[in-house]
Amino acid sequence: MREFNADEFFKEIDEKQQEVNEQAYKLFRGDQRKARVRPRDEDEQRCLDIICREKWLRAISEGKVRYINDRELDYFVD
Repeated sequence: MREFNADEFFKEIDEKQQEVNEQAYKLFRGDQRKARVRPRDEDEQRCLDIICREKWLRAISEGKVRYINDRELDYFVD
């Protein structure tokens, strides 16, 4: 039976991790960002909507949004 040493196993993983990640990025990702394939489920979309709305309301309260007229506005990003 083969012996297994967990410390050596994890040490080997740590040593090879960067090299393997670089190879995986080159193979699967290429030069472009991967497009999203699956649609978001309802809970995920609802959470993202809430986060976006809270960020918008915080930007308004901090004065980062300036209304030019009814249809135009400036949004100052740090």
